[in-house]
Amino acid sequence: MSITFKKIFAKNSNSLLVYLIMIYYNHIKCEAVKIIKILIVPDSFKGTLSSEEVCLCIKNGLEKTSNENEITSLPFSDGGEGFSACFKNICNGKTLYTKCRNIYNQLIDGHITVFEDTAVIETAVASGLLKKRNVMAASSYGTGELIKFAVSQGFSNIILGLGGTGCCDGGAGALTALGTVFYDENYKKISFPTGNDMNYVFGASFKNNVKGINFTFATDVENVYYGQNGAAFVFAKQKGANDTQVEELDEGLKRLNAFLPVDISKIKGTGAAGGICGGLYSVYGGEIVSGFDILSKYADLENKIAQSDLIITGEGKTDSQTLMGKLPYKIAKLCEKHGKECVVISGINENIKIGNRCISLVDGGTTPEEAMNNAKEILTKKAQYVLK
Repeated sequence: MSITFKKIFAKNSNSLLVYLIMIYYNHIKCEAVKIIKILIVPDSFKGTLSSEEVCLCIKNGLEKTSNENEITSLPFSDGGEGFSACFKNICNGKTLYTKCRNIYNQLIDGHITVFEDTAVIETAVASGLLKKRNVMAASSYGTGELIKFAVSQGFSNIILGLGGTGCCDGGAGALTALGTVFYDENYKKISFPTGNDMNYVFGASFKNNVKGINFTFATDVENVYYGQNGAAFVFAKQKGANDTQVEELDEGLKRLNAFLPVDISKIKGTGAAGGICGGLYSVYGGEIVSGFDILSKYADLENKIAQSDLIITGEGKTDSQTLMGKLPYKIAKLCEKHGKECVVISGINENIKIGNRCISLVDGGTTPEEAMNNAKEILTKKAQYVLK
């Protein structure tokens, strides 16, 4: 012990001793309470909670357990509901509003997200599935209106999030809104093409189409335009089609493809959003990419996962389709790659095992109806078990 230190200790022995004890205590406390870096990156609970709401509920639940952790929320999407909102959050974009038509030709409020020279548009905004499910009478026209609006505002680069649609018209409606003219057997213009109209197309003109659109089609399905793995056979029933109508829609897609400028029958992903992807891709070209991958790139997701200790993801329903590449599955795979713990919270889980742990809102004490009607409260409560 130095002479100076001896003098200080002699004069202030009690104070110095207390100070040293405090330093030791704080050191032990910091060692005992490890700060965990938590990343919350869920999809929406479709029809119940947006991905932003899911993030907030999980964060609130975690904070009821401990306030010592570092929590980052990253609302996410794979191209469907909430896709443009995620881009707005990640890219500091803004929302532009306009009127457009829904699948049954009713005027509604629509919106797009824009940043730099790019517009992000969800097919679900104008062409989303509604309670009334009549896919034969449904059209993608409103999606075309949103695309046309984006171009009129100076945004020629379009990222189109494909998913959550209630139509199966092969993109005929969207193309019509962009200037394409489809004719029936009497050479009469079909002004608002629906799923039923595809089988009555006898001609098409693309000369007056809006020009100069650079499309990026964001989808995480690989279904082709028509056939057993096509838009009608795979998705039309959930949009209200019966067996006969599924076959009619498939024949219509096959017929429509014959009038499109480029045969897209064998191109994976063209069956997305009731074939909207295929119709637009045939006329405009572009790139069909994974919605999850493109959003991950903008969000620097993999790096965020690598820098976290615990990742929490989730979705409304975890079933066999999740294992085909839906968002929680891809998050779990990235966590596995980087050796990170992954917890999946779902509205309902049909005995699917992904990540390190699965938590379901629906269990022995909670029915599906109760989970949907009280989703925020139950999700917040369930999130409290993540750190226990």
